[in-house]
Amino acid sequence: MSFYDELIPGFGGYCWKVHKFGGTSVADASCFLQVAKIIEDQLDVDKDVLSESTNLAVVVSAMGGKPKVTDLLLAAVRHASTRESEKVEEVLGVVLEKHEECLELLFRRECGEQKRLLEMIGGGLDDIRDILKTVSLMKWRAERISEVVSGYGELWSSQILTALLRRRSNQRMLQKFGSDSISNVVETSMTSYVHHNFVYVDARRVITIDEEAIQDGAVVWDASEGKFAQLFEEEQAKLGDARDSTVLHFIITGYVAINTDGVAVTLKRDGSDYSAAIMGKILRANCITIWTDVGGVLSADPRRVPLANVLPEVSYDEAMELAYFGAKVIHPRTMQPAISCDPQIPIYIRNTFDMRSPGTRIFLTSTTTQQKDKVVCGFSSVEGMALVNVEGSGLIGVHGVDKRIF
Repeated sequence: MSFYDELIPGFGGYCWKVHKFGGTSVADASCFLQVAKIIEDQLDVDKDVLSESTNLAVVVSAMGGKPKVTDLLLAAVRHASTRESEKVEEVLGVVLEKHEECLELLFRRECGEQKRLLEMIGGGLDDIRDILKTVSLMKWRAERISEVVSGYGELWSSQILTALLRRRSNQRMLQKFGSDSISNVVETSMTSYVHHNFVYVDARRVITIDEEAIQDGAVVWDASEGKFAQLFEEEQAKLGDARDSTVLHFIITGYVAINTDGVAVTLKRDGSDYSAAIMGKILRANCITIWTDVGGVLSADPRRVPLANVLPEVSYDEAMELAYFGAKVIHPRTMQPAISCDPQIPIYIRNTFDMRSPGTRIFLTSTTTQQKDKVVCGFSSVEGMALVNVEGSGLIGVHGVDKRIF
């Protein structure tokens, strides 16, 4: 709570926060556990006070690390287009093994849950094989097919995180109420005890894209907001008598969406960050926090400037300028929903592996825009560029020189 401003009610009259975890944050079992700790810390689950609870929307990328799941899936499409069936199976085998190892560590004592998740992943891999048969027969690597296949990683990681958070939430409930926990929660709903319920959401049920549109990020906002409202009502209805003592949180797939024709698409580069920003605007969230493997926005490239430090705050304009000139800050497209929302939403960049560090706040203003003695925000550079200086007294007044040179 100390990192954020006073909470303002948004969608449905609830106070929302959006958190996004990238591939490095869910690279393996230990990373998933760290993410679960961060989410529980944000909710302050030990307090059990309903009046202070916040609803979360958590956007998740595919498992990262080496190799990244998304890269493996795209490689499978590439091998299928050249009819390298053995390489396709090899790649898909690595994908399955990566998830199996993660599930074995996370759900060692829950064989049933582990089996369910493995069957879910296995079913997805079977679907991918069916899709790749078409690719192989036609020797055709269509962009649409690559988008569909590459989006499976987010479907799997978000369901794994949902299952992990549910288990930990249920374990806390068992410790508090014993084996008859569900009925006890209902009976004590008037005592302000809060149970955190985590719901998996395939973003293709919510985020709708108009691929022909140029303005407003191509997001069909009315349709997307309407779909989430319907989903939220359905999940609230499922709670029944426990509704008053349960707080809903949504674990949402990043990167994937659906177009106006009902066809699965992706949000392209930095898609999961964009997913988080879209959900932030839909929910009118109090903040959007992007968790990654760096401590925030740096004042310079640490490989070139060893004394570079994390900037505590950066304005939207400064962040866009730094990104445009090569800094790996945040894609300008990600900021668009936050800026266009009313009220505008601050974006935080924080380190998954240093959760106590406040990171960087990106919002309307920063110290450099308010204090004249701190006019420089940071330095960035664009690699692989050269400056060509053409000069000479014989060039003065001569027309067409640029055309002949370039």
